[in-house]
Amino acid sequence: MKGIIFNLGITKAELSERELNKDFVALTPFRVLIDGIENAIYVGLLWVEPGRILGSIGLGRITNVGLDIDKSLEGKLVLVLPYSQTYGGIGTEIDGVLCEKANVPFDSIVVIPQSEFNEKFLLYPYVSFALQLPAIITSGSTLIVGGGLYGTISALYLKNYVSKVSIYREDGINPKLIGVEEVKELSNDWDNVIIATYRSWIRAFIDVFSKSNTKIVMPRILNTWPIISSHKVHYIQPKEMDGVLDFIKTKISNKLFEELISFSDNIETSLPVPKAGVIINTEKLFKH
Repeated sequence: MKGIIFNLGITKAELSERELNKDFVALTPFRVLIDGIENAIYVGLLWVEPGRILGSIGLGRITNVGLDIDKSLEGKLVLVLPYSQTYGGIGTEIDGVLCEKANVPFDSIVVIPQSEFNEKFLLYPYVSFALQLPAIITSGSTLIVGGGLYGTISALYLKNYVSKVSIYREDGINPKLIGVEEVKELSNDWDNVIIATYRSWIRAFIDVFSKSNTKIVMPRILNTWPIISSHKVHYIQPKEMDGVLDFIKTKISNKLFEELISFSDNIETSLPVPKAGVIINTEKLFKH
């Protein structure tokens, strides 16, 4: 089978099919979203084992299941989340979905109603993260460091829950949101800080940029990353939960989606990602 791997660079390769673990499902991916994870691998901010199949978030159809998994799942449309509680990061610590035939842990999938298929559902992990934030962040001023999909969608959601939401951007590719302020300098005035960047500088100095009671939150997408972090950080893993699909359908407008996401069937021209994310049509990618 063909796949996109890290091999001191990101390249297409001919691969042997992987063995299906008893708690995994096999699927045929047809859309894969690449974002800051693949960007970080591409520019050297995030190291993965050579030969690793990339691709952390995808939509596909289950073709087979492991011995411990209900066979009624075969044929179901599923979304693959970027993190497994059991195995760690998809496409980073274990093989991902940028390939013709992918095997992923059962605890990393969300079954999607066939009749409601929408490419916007690839935003599921980011919305899941955002919807969990009020369990930690209940009030006060909130700074999001780094835009991208985690940062932008968190800002979109939190602006109705806290007194003030601001974003410190590292680039200019992300859309401006009504009710969300952009800041150019960091200070320790914030009640809450969400770290939505893979660059290590903010994690190394977060205690300088925060008060003793500042709540600091990051998405959990790997078990082995970050190496440098504050002991105050709360980690939230993207997971299956109620309300995510409704939020995507009602709050992510077509205009915002187009500002955040571009589309491609060519991996070479998709990295570094020109927007917050790129949806890869894997059906076309592996026919080339």
